[in-house]
Amino acid sequence: MTARRDGEARLSTVLVARFARLTWGTLAAYAAVVVVSFAFVSEVLHARSMARTADVIQSLLGMYADPGGARTTVAPDMLADQLLGVRSRFVITRTTSGPDGMPAVYYLSPNMPAKRIETLGGVATAAEVRRVIARAVAERGWRYRLLVRRVGDFDIFLAESRMPYVLAVVALSGAALVLLPVAATVSRRVTLRAVARAVEPLERVRRETLAIGPDDLSRRVTSPAGVAEVSDIAVTINRLVERVQRANGALSAFTADASHELRTPLTHIRAQVQWALDERRAPGEMRDSLAAVATEIDRTVRMVDDLLLLARGENRELPVARQRLDLSAIVDEVAEITQLMAAERPVTVRREVPAGVLAVGDAGFSRQILLNLASNAVRHTPVGDVSFAIVRESGRVGVRVRDAGEGIAPEHLPRLFDRFYRVEPSRSREHGGAGLGLAIAKMLAELQNGSVQVESAPGSGSTFTLWLPVAGR
Repeated sequence: MTARRDGEARLSTVLVARFARLTWGTLAAYAAVVVVSFAFVSEVLHARSMARTADVIQSLLGMYADPGGARTTVAPDMLADQLLGVRSRFVITRTTSGPDGMPAVYYLSPNMPAKRIETLGGVATAAEVRRVIARAVAERGWRYRLLVRRVGDFDIFLAESRMPYVLAVVALSGAALVLLPVAATVSRRVTLRAVARAVEPLERVRRETLAIGPDDLSRRVTSPAGVAEVSDIAVTINRLVERVQRANGALSAFTADASHELRTPLTHIRAQVQWALDERRAPGEMRDSLAAVATEIDRTVRMVDDLLLLARGENRELPVARQRLDLSAIVDEVAEITQLMAAERPVTVRREVPAGVLAVGDAGFSRQILLNLASNAVRHTPVGDVSFAIVRESGRVGVRVRDAGEGIAPEHLPRLFDRFYRVEPSRSREHGGAGLGLAIAKMLAELQNGSVQVESAPGSGSTFTLWLPVAGR
């Protein structure tokens, strides 16, 4: 187990904490919605129930006696008290002409004579009765709902208490407050187990990744089945380890090859110096020894310069001028230089170069690549032709450099552009090469978004092609 930084938490802890907060918020919001919805539906149903009751009362108005009988002193306050009493939820009044011919309001009850409603100032009016009853109900607060329906001369006053369903809402809210922590606690425990099972493949990938050390880069992380995201992480880690393994292998091979290549000239230099320091050597012999030392030093300096060039190119530190260039002019220039290189050999330089072929790239890098390919072609062509030709393909243009040499066996072609790789050590060492020329050519071509390809067979010579993006019109 690796040490974690201060303040950092495990992924499972973070996920559980976030899900717990989400669960609390969701359950609380759900409980609030349920309580509010229940209260709203109860209020609507309560209003509909009162409306249905009023409909029934309205249909039974024929049971109530017409005004008549003895005069009474029924007051509106008494009427409101009866409306809000335990035994009755409604009262009915009727406005009609009294015995004196004046409008009067009567309180009606089933199968009983009507009773006129009066106030201290005399006979009450219908508006005054309605106002008194509404005020009396309002004074009771939100606990009562009042419904007033006017049907011709009749006024139906219906009042019902909200307390039954209010108590139900209160009970539901209390149950939610009690059950919410319980539900959240249960959810947290379930989430903790689920997250632990979900994170376990990721933890296994972490452990297997930690087990991959620099001395054993061949190991790979197993891909967990059924978890796509973790499988993607495992595949990504394996690809990264594979690249690191290849880079480590290339670095080891480069270190071994560079050490070998540098040891050879240094050993030669040391031997020449020791030989020249012998007092028995004549001045002429000492000069020859120093000349050999100078030659080895020049070869070593060139190899170190090539290595520095490769390192700068791979680190993208070489400035590249990607611009339109006249590829035909560059090939003509390289062909002329090739003729000078082959002046002392029975080699003929030929070219098939149409004028005005344009490409996109760095003119200096392209010239260096072609000079490298041409130099190799001349060295490995004892007798015959070295030819240059420009070819076109979709979106790119190429320069082919063909020689008439001994050719290259197929098993050597995949490694031909590796550093220090030689098909035969004598092919390069006798000419002062270190096996870096083709590696440099490939690197410079890729910096220009191009490539270098090779086609060869034993006894048929070799063809190297530099491909560059074609310039648009």
